[in-house]
Amino acid sequence: MTVTSSLYMRVATLDDIPAIEALMAESMARLLPHFLDSKQVERSSESMGVDTLLVSDGTYFLVFEGDALAGCGGWSRRRTLYGGNTTAGRDDSPADPKTEPAKIRAMYTHPDFVRRGIGRMLLDASEAAAR
Repeated sequence: MTVTSSLYMRVATLDDIPAIEALMAESMARLLPHFLDSKQVERSSESMGVDTLLVSDGTYFLVFEGDALAGCGGWSRRRTLYGGNTTAGRDDSPADPKTEPAKIRAMYTHPDFVRRGIGRMLLDASEAAAR
């Protein structure tokens, strides 16, 4: 577990999936409209969502402040570049670590916790674990 001020991080478990889904939905609904038009926001769910393999692989992290889930994100050793379980064109086979890089994946911050270093915590943890 990593602690920074009142924020702490842990590896996600399959029991966390409903909370991750709720955070992703809230993040997309409230943050994407600042950067995308309404049609793009609507279609974003086609390429975004929970990838339970990241959780099963132990490569997905959660950041909390107290009991509140503030952010989530991780990395993958699989060939799939982005998306959730239902994203078209997935390739869930393991990447060859000798020739294919690990990928930073599925980073989200709850809108109530933006600009507090949560993304940096997730990126640093993911890069360190992927190494």
